[in-house]
Amino acid sequence: MKNKPVLSDADINEIDLLLAAVPAPYETVDAVILDGYLAGVIVQPVVLQPEDWLPPIFGTEGMPEAGIPGWTEAQHNKLISLIMRRKEEILRGILDEGWFDPIVPMIEDDNGKPVQGKDALEGLGYWCAGFEWALANFQQLEEAALSGVPDLLDSIWRHLPEQDETQQAMTKALDDEHPLNSLDAAIEALVFDVVDLAQIGIAEGHKVETVVRDQPKVGRNDPCPCGSGRKYKQCHGAN
Repeated sequence: MKNKPVLSDADINEIDLLLAAVPAPYETVDAVILDGYLAGVIVQPVVLQPEDWLPPIFGTEGMPEAGIPGWTEAQHNKLISLIMRRKEEILRGILDEGWFDPIVPMIEDDNGKPVQGKDALEGLGYWCAGFEWALANFQQLEEAALSGVPDLLDSIWRHLPEQDETQQAMTKALDDEHPLNSLDAAIEALVFDVVDLAQIGIAEGHKVETVVRDQPKVGRNDPCPCGSGRKYKQCHGAN
């Protein structure tokens, strides 16, 4: 069973309105791109701190301070609170149920009716652009060169509206071999790709932590690990 949403539609709409209200020179993302960005932060094989991942949401100018002209402290605190809750909602869904509901816009035709088939997948491109923005700012996942990650990323990048020749060729191959003929099918594939990436990243993060924690703690009066025969405090612990 899919996880129950922590944020309501009204909360998501408020996120969008607050992001749009942030004054220049800050160039914030919208709620859809933010959603993809948060997922891209979550899949990293390290736990990123809010002071690291919050600023890119507001563009290249960094994070606005509460109370600057045109941006009240109440607006600031509300937006950050909603963003944190959404990130936790995505993470909880991945960890507890292997699923989360991405925020994806419904594309409509000139008559205001939802488009069908492959055209309906256009909205996924905005979400994936946010995911790409996270990986552009935090490259730990790609730099770790973990098995399975490149294929999963290619499966996500197939939705990006702007692609280089290599990505275009990969997208064509994926469309030929694994066509996505409806928005529901595309969302399901996207979510499973993100969940798999998160599981790989989290497993790698635990592995790194285990290596660090497995190192024995040397007491000040214990023999120095270097083998000198002196106490640690009189040898390498002297500094």
